[in-house]
Amino acid sequence: MARTDLPITPMPRGGLSLTGALPTAATVDGHAFDHSGKRLVRVKNSSSTPKTVNAVIPGEVEGQPLTDRPYVIPATTGDVLIPPFTDVYRQSDGKVYLDYPADPSGLTVDVYELP
Repeated sequence: MARTDLPITPMPRGGLSLTGALPTAATVDGHAFDHSGKRLVRVKNSSSTPKTVNAVIPGEVEGQPLTDRPYVIPATTGDVLIPPFTDVYRQSDGKVYLDYPADPSGLTVDVYELP
């Protein structure tokens, strides 16, 4: 998978308007962003069906792979804010990975960094 890095939008202390479309469309190959306990992910869904975004959890316990964390984004007007990811989501390259469904159309995403 050739993941694309997501840009980080700094959240000013005065607040941030959340109107309008998110800047990045989801891709079949997924996205990545540098891990930080101060970064939130926002995902919108404009398609007519719910879509699931998975936060990839690396590693194993007793030889069994850990299960990724799914986030269901409701259809049509789904707008979900995902809280900062803990260290369990940090990949070996220091990033968090997001996987999208085989048909990611309608999904847009942004990453916000808290002040």
